Amino acid sequence: MILRQNGLGLSAVLSLVSFCLGYSAPALAEEEAPSALTPAASDEAAAEPAAAAAEPPAAEPAPEPAKEAEPAEPPVPQPAAKPTQKAEMAAPSEPPPATAPTTASGTSQEREKAVSLLGVELLPGSAYPSIQTRGIKYGSLWQTFHGQQWPYMPLIEGGQKLRIGFSGFVWNDLSNTRIAVDKGLTAKGINKQNRWTTQTRGGLRVTPTYNAKDDWFVQGNAEFIVHGDMRPDPVTGVLGSTDDLWVRAGKWNLFDVTVGRFQGWEIANHYGMALDQNTLERSGAWLMNSSLPRPTDGYGLTYFWDRQDVLLGGYALHVYPTEFLRAELLGHLGAGTNTSSPFQTDFRPSAIFDIGWVKLKGGWEYGKAIPQDAKLKQRNSRNGYGFAGQFVWAPYVEFGGSLGRGFEDVLDINGNVNLEATNSVTTYGGFLNASPGYEPVVLGIGAFLNHQVDFRLDYSPGPHQGKVDLNDQTQLFGAAQYTLWDCFYIKGVFAYAKNHVEHYDSGIYTNKSYSGRLRAMVLF
Repeated sequence: MILRQNGLGLSAVLSLVSFCLGYSAPALAEEEAPSALTPAASDEAAAEPAAAAAEPPAAEPAPEPAKEAEPAEPPVPQPAAKPTQKAEMAAPSEPPPATAPTTASGTSQEREKAVSLLGVELLPGSAYPSIQTRGIKYGSLWQTFHGQQWPYMPLIEGGQKLRIGFSGFVWNDLSNTRIAVDKGLTAKGINKQNRWTTQTRGGLRVTPTYNAKDDWFVQGNAEFIVHGDMRPDPVTGVLGSTDDLWVRAGKWNLFDVTVGRFQGWEIANHYGMALDQNTLERSGAWLMNSSLPRPTDGYGLTYFWDRQDVLLGGYALHVYPTEFLRAELLGHLGAGTNTSSPFQTDFRPSAIFDIGWVKLKGGWEYGKAIPQDAKLKQRNSRNGYGFAGQFVWAPYVEFGGSLGRGFEDVLDINGNVNLEATNSVTTYGGFLNASPGYEPVVLGIGAFLNHQVDFRLDYSPGPHQGKVDLNDQTQLFGAAQYTLWDCFYIKGVFAYAKNHVEHYDSGIYTNKSYSGRLRAMVLF
């Protein structure tokens, strides 16, 4: 048993698609998100971002859609406005004149009628819910669902009960990180590094939705992912992969049950305009191909937040008792990877209070993995909590802060406590994004501190004697983003990280990194 002083125990279709895609107004969809998928806007807004799996515009005059997706994984109008959706998607009640005049969206009435009859469409802005302001337009909060039902695709009056929506993203990152190594490590033959990398990723989402009477619905979502580095997936051996893959049933704006592969709600893991997952600046001052401990990635109620692999599926209940309050009870059941031949269960309740300009989020999680072989005594249990407060002054400024604390307890195959693997991690910090009076431009800054300790005391003589291992990483960043045509995002990021380690074997040292990244991204 471990005692803690600060612990807290708790694809026929392609041709059809290419025909239809030319005739519907495109809507932005973002990864996460993160995927890495975002919410609804007014008729004037032709498109808006969507997060990869879980949850986005902000300013009231700016039209915008109603995950992260993430990723991906992004205003204020009510997503349920049927007149708006009917105007965009429904077939005209009278036959079009012989001249086939164009509609407000620039396509002929015959084409819009065909799209309505077929029920196949690029997701319109109304599919991205924005019951409240999500954030300033094109900002990081604008590209987040904040727990709302995405994509929002209720029945169109006079339209098909079955609608199939398409959305997706493609992005490319060019990144560089220079790592300055502590003098003590240089004396041991560990040298500074200059790392370059290019990462490319794309996703296509297919979302069939069937609407029954009285707002009852069933919905599926499949997100097909391709990678630009041309390396097969280490598990499946294929180039493509999957982010979201889920089935959902329920009642619009009241409740739903979701099962499959998906991300949970973003609570204390929103880092603003940088520190995106799997980027060099997120890794910080990490020396590859060395035996040094890797800097902690931090914690934001994230042990069981992300999509799980290896026969471990997600099950979630979402409830929406009011326009301002949402709750998620997320759990996983299956195998997992935390022990040899494991069986894993976990649950993660969270809630979001959202009145637009103020968003308060909180949650807790607990999970345990045990071997399926009853004779083995290996165990891994994790729990933690996280909170966040986010504020929006549309259309100019959004900012927020978060705190997360996680605890991991590990027993080896003999049932003894693994003091090196048993650890606590704390992450806190904040971000600020601003659009200085020119909507396509968003500037962002942020700072986060990750602190991790294990429970193994060092008994060897020296400066580390009597201490436990410590791994701290401080991360600072600045970002500038410009958006063209409502769908083409160009973003530059500069980041600084300092990793301070006190370790029984590696010694005491401080490494620093300086990172730059240029992202080009298209959302549709």
